[in-house]
Amino acid sequence: MNLDHIGIAVRNLAESVRAYAALVGADPAAVHTTEVPQEKVRIAELRLGGVEIELMEPLAEDSPISGFLDKRGEGIHHLCYRVEDAEALFTSLRANGVRTLSDEVRRVRGYAYFFVHPKDACGVLTEFKQPLEPSNDG
Repeated sequence: MNLDHIGIAVRNLAESVRAYAALVGADPAAVHTTEVPQEKVRIAELRLGGVEIELMEPLAEDSPISGFLDKRGEGIHHLCYRVEDAEALFTSLRANGVRTLSDEVRRVRGYAYFFVHPKDACGVLTEFKQPLEPSNDG
């Protein structure tokens, strides 16, 4: 298991990409931006060493990111760990009483994933992600 990315909730993706890239000395042109309609979010991915910074902007008022921004403002939303078998981990964690935010492992954009409730992860929303396709990012 390795740290895959840090999700950061933002109100304005374009402004946040410029500001964050300048902060960490990254090239804003190297940032990959995409939409994830299933999660009602637009994301910009910026790789620093072996960890990705995922800036997330809500696409709708009912997006989970909108709710987070309303309650907490901009900031770290979640930590994500890359795993080899999301289904097995999901089953094991739930069998041990760990609360997940879904009743099953979800699939989107070439990976399987699920979230663990912050109350069962030391107050941190935690995502576990398994690539379903070969990765080119090492």
